[in-house]
Amino acid sequence: MRSTYLAAELLATAILAFALVGRVDAYAQGRSLRRMSGFEIFMDKQERLQQTVATKQVVLATQQQIGGESALQVASASIGSNDTDYPGVRAGFLTQPLDHFDGTTNVTFQQRFWYHLNYYKPPAERTGSVVPLFITDPGEQDAEPLVKSLYSGWIDRLARENAGIPIVLEHRYYGKSFPNRTELGAGEFWQPDALRWLTNKQALEDAAQFVQKVRFENVTEETLHSPVSPVIYYGGSYSGARSAHLRLLYPDLIYGSIASSGVVLAHENYPEYFFPISRGLQDNCNQALQASIGFIDSIIAPEPEKGQVQPTRDQNATTAIQALFGLEGLSNPADFANVLSIPLGDFQSQRWDYANTKTKAVYALCDAITNTTNSGPKPANPARRGEEPTAVIQGKQVPETVVRFGKYIKEAYVKPCVAGDEGSTVERCFGSSDWSYYTNATDPNPVSWPFQFCTTWGYLQTAAPQNATNDPYATNFTNPRLVSSLLDIEYIGEICRSAFKDGQHYSIPAHPNVTEVNSLGALNITMDRLAFINGQYDPWRPMTTASEEFGDGGASREDTTLRPFKIIPTCYHVCDSSSGTPGNKTSDPAPRVKKVQDEVGAAVTSWLADFVAPPANTTIETGNRFHAVAVLGH
Repeated sequence: MRSTYLAAELLATAILAFALVGRVDAYAQGRSLRRMSGFEIFMDKQERLQQTVATKQVVLATQQQIGGESALQVASASIGSNDTDYPGVRAGFLTQPLDHFDGTTNVTFQQRFWYHLNYYKPPAERTGSVVPLFITDPGEQDAEPLVKSLYSGWIDRLARENAGIPIVLEHRYYGKSFPNRTELGAGEFWQPDALRWLTNKQALEDAAQFVQKVRFENVTEETLHSPVSPVIYYGGSYSGARSAHLRLLYPDLIYGSIASSGVVLAHENYPEYFFPISRGLQDNCNQALQASIGFIDSIIAPEPEKGQVQPTRDQNATTAIQALFGLEGLSNPADFANVLSIPLGDFQSQRWDYANTKTKAVYALCDAITNTTNSGPKPANPARRGEEPTAVIQGKQVPETVVRFGKYIKEAYVKPCVAGDEGSTVERCFGSSDWSYYTNATDPNPVSWPFQFCTTWGYLQTAAPQNATNDPYATNFTNPRLVSSLLDIEYIGEICRSAFKDGQHYSIPAHPNVTEVNSLGALNITMDRLAFINGQYDPWRPMTTASEEFGDGGASREDTTLRPFKIIPTCYHVCDSSSGTPGNKTSDPAPRVKKVQDEVGAAVTSWLADFVAPPANTTIETGNRFHAVAVLGH
């Protein structure tokens, strides 16, 4: 992720259009932790800007203080009051302490949320006494783009079927849910001293406080909060782990949870990210890509076990292979290797509909290197295309797959970037000499997730270790080889050493404290009213309860009403999150996805039927519950 970042005017509009083709719901995109090139950082900035413009803007009018010490603010104006896209959606925020536990600061921040009351009925008008709250947690991203899920997402469907209230709740330090930087000490940049309260424990407590203190505008009923009303918490990916952890740590506040692609296992080094991609690609593409990377590595990393220092690397041959990709101007071969991995980051963001998936960069790459069309996700019917001229490096013929690989990268990424501005070079576009995008960030959004994975979660997407022996009977196999060996922990992990400067009060640890996550049960976490959903080819599946690399793929788990456990065939990251708009059959999910939504939805309805409300004046003391979990997995 170390990068040179580009000024906003660097690339032409065509580049933005290319990179945004086939974008899916923000939920399904998840986060790829490959090291971003300067090109990708520029695109990230442009996409943030476009989301800000495209998303319906929430205008908070004069807020009303409700609930005394709860410091809850509810907007008095709905989002898009004259807009039929999001009728009735309202925005509010809850004042949260930055430090819930240790009193290290008195600073607070405003946690944003959105909701609608379209399915809510006052007590005199409804048949049942329970009004469930359905919370969707966007996790490590601006929550505003997920406002649309209140009308077309699965959380809205659950609320509609159970006469509940759907809510989108933003995570601390993302979107606009962060404190005033001036209250956190000297300086304007978001570095470790200002980010040190961005922890799993603090963020989980935010949710626990929210479900108790939430109130809704123009609703006089005083029991629409936990524990008096049941809360069903939905999250995907990182927030899928959060939903599981909340059910485990706060069972008296979170009545039920759905963890979609929930990464409940944390690892610092994560080459397994690429294993489901290898399984999910068509065989011809998988083989061609691995063969191409193998040939390229024979030049730029002839001794893969030696990492970034390659004493036998031939510089002329390295320059020649980079030239096939238009990247001969890159001084660091690892930066060159990183550019080749860019299309793979698109794999996880596929949905269940082929109309969306076929536009993905990874399949454009597959079309190119396999000399076919329509290579798409499995299954497909590829058709041959014309032949490409071959190339020779040091007397060796370069495989046609590599030549095509180079042509694709050059046309899709290199030429547009270099042509985008006078004076642009491949080093400026794709090099790794400037960390200022992170070190000089005046908004926490670009640095919040890097801070989290550097301190706690890990997930550095590295190349699989290569077998250094020529012994044909060796058993330490190399695993899928979709990216160059140069993308090792030293290169990928450089962001944790260089993007964050040592602070007076806090510095980035040498290694993330993954034990903090794994001590909550990891792959063994289980509870009643906790559902797990995963996609067969999700690159994050190895870190979920359906892990094949670190577990049994979920074979030991039963799929029951109280403990649903689902794996959706030929599906990807959080692919269950999308749902059709009521009455609009063209946006209904695929049958295999709808089946899981129907089954888990029926389970949730069954859970709610068993809910027994405590007395209306019941209060729950939370405190630091991390130390209270004596038995891992219930």
